[in-house]
Amino acid sequence: MTEKKDELDEIFVDKNEPADKKLIVDILKPYVTIDNEGVINFTEEYEKLTENKKALIYFICKKAIILRGVEGITESVGQTELSKCAQISGSSARHAIFRDYKKILKKEGKGYIIPNHKLRKVKELLT
Repeated sequence: MTEKKDELDEIFVDKNEPADKKLIVDILKPYVTIDNEGVINFTEEYEKLTENKKALIYFICKKAIILRGVEGITESVGQTELSKCAQISGSSARHAIFRDYKKILKKEGKGYIIPNHKLRKVKELLT
């Protein structure tokens, strides 16, 4: 007996959805490498991105580092960290968090994260 699929499943998201590691790799591979201590190295392709898109890449990098189990690093990203570590201006970091990606990001602690169920949307925004 086959399980009947509810048509509404297409529009509902599971907020506890586990991260899709393959999707994270697909998003990040052209732009970064990350060492086992969580140090992010940006590629030439990263340098070609707009500052807004660099912000998204950095948020996803933090998610990858957490999934890898690197000690002493939290996923949540604040405006100052985003500016410094993603190598973007302070105003671009502020705009990314509070204007451009406000509907994608989720407040967590003193910073922001990209929820797992929003990863596909991020990939769309980067293409």
